[in-house]
Amino acid sequence: MQKSRVIFVNILVTAVFVSINLYSQQSPVKYKLTLDTFLLKEVMVTYTIPLNNGQIEKFYRTNNFSTIDDLASHLDGVSMIKRGPYAMEPQLNGFSGGQLNITIDGMKMFGACTDKMDPVTSYLEPVNLRSIALEHGTNGILHGNNVGGSVDLALKDPENYGIRPFSSTLSFGYESVSNSRNILFSTGYTKNKWAWGLNSIYRKNELYRAGNGEKVNFSQFEKYNIHSVLKFTADSISVLRADILWDLAKDVGYPALPMDVSRARAALVALEYQRNNPKYDLKAKIYYNSIHHVMDDSARDSLFFLENSDNGVIDSVYMRMDMPGWSNTFGTYVQAVVKLNNKSRLTIKADNYINSSLAEMTMNMHFAGKPQEPSMYLQTWPDMTRNVTGLYISKATTFNRRFSLSFNGRLDYSIDKFQSLVAKEQFSVFNYILSTKYGHFTTGLNLSAQYLFFKPLLLSLKTGYSERLPTISERFGFYLYNAYDGYDYIGNPSLENEKSVSARISLLYFNHGLKINLSQSVNFLRDYIMGITDTNIQPMNFYTNGLRVYNNIPDVRIFSTDLQVLYKSSIGISFFLLTKYTLGQINKETPLPLIPPLKNIFSVSYEPGRWSFQADNESAFRQKRINTDYGETETRSYTLFNLKAARHFMLFNSILDLSLGITNIFDTAYYEHLDWGHIPRPGRSFNLLIKYTY
Repeated sequence: MQKSRVIFVNILVTAVFVSINLYSQQSPVKYKLTLDTFLLKEVMVTYTIPLNNGQIEKFYRTNNFSTIDDLASHLDGVSMIKRGPYAMEPQLNGFSGGQLNITIDGMKMFGACTDKMDPVTSYLEPVNLRSIALEHGTNGILHGNNVGGSVDLALKDPENYGIRPFSSTLSFGYESVSNSRNILFSTGYTKNKWAWGLNSIYRKNELYRAGNGEKVNFSQFEKYNIHSVLKFTADSISVLRADILWDLAKDVGYPALPMDVSRARAALVALEYQRNNPKYDLKAKIYYNSIHHVMDDSARDSLFFLENSDNGVIDSVYMRMDMPGWSNTFGTYVQAVVKLNNKSRLTIKADNYINSSLAEMTMNMHFAGKPQEPSMYLQTWPDMTRNVTGLYISKATTFNRRFSLSFNGRLDYSIDKFQSLVAKEQFSVFNYILSTKYGHFTTGLNLSAQYLFFKPLLLSLKTGYSERLPTISERFGFYLYNAYDGYDYIGNPSLENEKSVSARISLLYFNHGLKINLSQSVNFLRDYIMGITDTNIQPMNFYTNGLRVYNNIPDVRIFSTDLQVLYKSSIGISFFLLTKYTLGQINKETPLPLIPPLKNIFSVSYEPGRWSFQADNESAFRQKRINTDYGETETRSYTLFNLKAARHFMLFNSILDLSLGITNIFDTAYYEHLDWGHIPRPGRSFNLLIKYTY
């Protein structure tokens, strides 16, 4: 193992120095072979392929109260795992959880829920986002080694909405399907070298109605979110920035799970320094975030029936569980982009973060007619810290007007350290002897190339290797109940790092308002981590199907295809098509669970003057490739239609925006394949938005 790490470092260093003096974004290339970034009215989306996703702009512009989940589900390769109407978990080309890097402005944040009820995306809102950057496969290692890709959510800069130093916007939104009330307030102040901005939102959703007209129980939630940013421009090349983010969700229902969330709170503070001059760009950041998450079953029926072994009589059992969780992360990074010459650019990033986590479960049982039993306590996540230090190096090269090449590599070292003896005592029942501290290396190395065949046709190729650490749940989780397959899960301290070799090829055609991008990804994974049934260990809960232990699987393959077509005519009519498909296999034949079927999103929009009109269609094929061992059943196909219209008014020095929309026009009863428990999604909804900017 040590020899392989030495070889990796040698390859990385060689790749960097062999490619010296080769790349620059200032090279006189008529068609830039670089990232394609575009500014939306409310949010900017960055792709690693040059294709502007105009559909996302239209979708968000006509509904300022769309959630991060709504926005992400319209990105290429992204699907959402739904356990409830709030805090869906993003999946990218079949990868999710610890297989992805999800960061906020490059800052690490980790959910505090063992049941994945609070992904990082749940603590942000589009109102405080500047951009979303996607990177597919092993190439997304800028912020940490992983196997599935990265999603970086950049916080919004201070904004000024008019010619005055001080300006604000106030919005109100309503959705009939859930009696949803949304209030948004943003303000900004700019003067001389100072700029300040504040964005906030309040959401209140009641139980929503499905397409069959029935209310979906435990689908309510209430949320507060606020983000404040302060920037000071010291001179023409130096900027100092401070961010504060606070998010609170209360009374959050999860209809597909046996528990709800009484409280989910996140707080983030960050201080950043940037310096940009002709020779180099420098960014340094220090940050801290804290999450407190409380699972709660007090609103659920916890009545169970068991056969008494003494007399055969059916007894009722009342069991309540208190399950709080904590996750705190302190981190820092320094990133430098050195412009070596007019053709070469070197990026170096050094980072470190320390995450402390703890999740508890206290079970209170009371058999009917008997005294209440003593409470039972355990740590579903041990009280521990994970300290990760990493070094990332990237070297990019432009050889000529047609061809560019880049290398990147990363080396991380992590230390897992227990802060108490509880985990050792718990795992001793399985004959594990845990050390106080564990150290692990992970590595990544990638190659990217772009070639312009002729004026409208661009080829992009990315390939590489990367590893990722097992998550806290996978390595040290203790009796984690999975409502999807009905099994208890426990961690495996002996897990190996998950490893992936991936390749992604993209063909882009762009000419006269038409852009067509076809991408294909292939991922070959070794030591893939998933739960395997162990009949030698008894489950803890009465209602489980058994117990599974996380283990390494030798051979898993994931294939994905994305097609994007965008056409903008000269008369204001636009067409957008997004098609995405993923195929996952275990040992070349068994379907990998939780893989979505083929899905299409098609949109037509028209903008005459200050009006805008948009019609959307979303459809998914039937999913018949399922893994019944992991609780999957076939999912029916569906198709949905939406309509939206908006009008823009100028009122002296103010702006008024009105929009109306109908989603799921035909009140279709449906659910998606990644929706746990086949809980139906919302039916027909009439939506109203009023926005006033002054």
